[in-house]
Amino acid sequence: MTSPLILSAKGISIANVIEVARNNRPVQLSDELVKNLQATKAYINDNWLKDDAPLIYSLNTGVGAFKDQRVSVSDITQYQRNMILSHATGIGPSLPAETVRAILLLRLNAFTADVSGISAELATRFTQFLNAGLTPVVPTKGSVGASGDLAPLAHLAGAICGYEQAEIDYKGQRYPAPEAIKLAGLPADIPLFAKDASALLNGSTVSLAIATLAVFDAENLVQHADLSLALSLEAMRGEKDAFDPALHATRPHKGQIVCAENILKLIGTSQRMTTKSRDIVFPSENRATGTKGPERVQDPYSMRCAPQVQGAARDAIAYAKGIIEVEVNSATDNPLILKEQTGRRAISGGHFHGQYVAQAMDFLAIALTDLASICERRVARLIDPNMSFGLARNLASGIPGLNTGYATVQCSLSAL
Repeated sequence: MTSPLILSAKGISIANVIEVARNNRPVQLSDELVKNLQATKAYINDNWLKDDAPLIYSLNTGVGAFKDQRVSVSDITQYQRNMILSHATGIGPSLPAETVRAILLLRLNAFTADVSGISAELATRFTQFLNAGLTPVVPTKGSVGASGDLAPLAHLAGAICGYEQAEIDYKGQRYPAPEAIKLAGLPADIPLFAKDASALLNGSTVSLAIATLAVFDAENLVQHADLSLALSLEAMRGEKDAFDPALHATRPHKGQIVCAENILKLIGTSQRMTTKSRDIVFPSENRATGTKGPERVQDPYSMRCAPQVQGAARDAIAYAKGIIEVEVNSATDNPLILKEQTGRRAISGGHFHGQYVAQAMDFLAIALTDLASICERRVARLIDPNMSFGLARNLASGIPGLNTGYATVQCSLSAL
């Protein structure tokens, strides 16, 4: 059985997120973390749950335009429920299960810094949902990211709390939240205390979950792009010079160098990429048998400039990954409860703002679009004998016409 991922203040990696989101690795809170959460919650209850306590945003005040309005201690429990229900305004299709599982883990991991003021019982509820396979139904639309992903996180929170309006996917079926939770053998509802609702809703964790999966997949994609480039060079009997280390040392971008190195490793001592190989006349090549192949001084851009394009994508992915790795282990709600020598201090800030994630993802989208474009251009060459140096038209095997080949693959790539 897979060992559980132990959550503590030490943080987690992008790979850990993938293990939980896609491979259902179980999750567990460390004993030390539980004690820390309990201590912070006790401090809040003992010192700030008084009607004469200083105003602390979203703990004993309203939110947004109601930030100056005190919420009395007698209304605190109802206030938690009201806040979640009032923010659960998402619409559109629901997020994929792997994304929701990533949200659950990342939101929980944000609590491990012990600055959110969340109860240990509520944090444990996240592990129970992940380990039981309870996946809240979270709509895709409704967040602008500037105050965190309030609407989608409210839907997640409603499911966590077992509200009858929320829904959960469980073992392939969608149920009202209380029913699904009972089927999993857990108590249908869980009490919320001061600051719990705010900690559940505030933060750009939905954006972060999507970004974390995207960065992981982007790293795989750029590796596959190098593999496909090497295969394309072999198929079209390309030139090796464009990947020479001495050439790339004169423009030493890290991603470009890595791409060129990868191609040379993959090509190795291939005999297809030689002058002798180019003298072989392929059936679909428009030249007589026995004639020498055309001089290939240099290959077209989609082959020769691949290190420059795919290398730039690598560097962009590395930048985005760096941003996401920081975000994965950050506390992003507001206010944060910071420890001091004599107790705790609530401090308001703007960690919930999604600009870092948004900007990194815009950059990643640009990079992956360019990566896809150069791959599409190589596919266009591969299916055309006039550009592929004699490969079968459309790469169709057998009887031409009876077998169509891959022309519409390139057409779909072009459309995308």
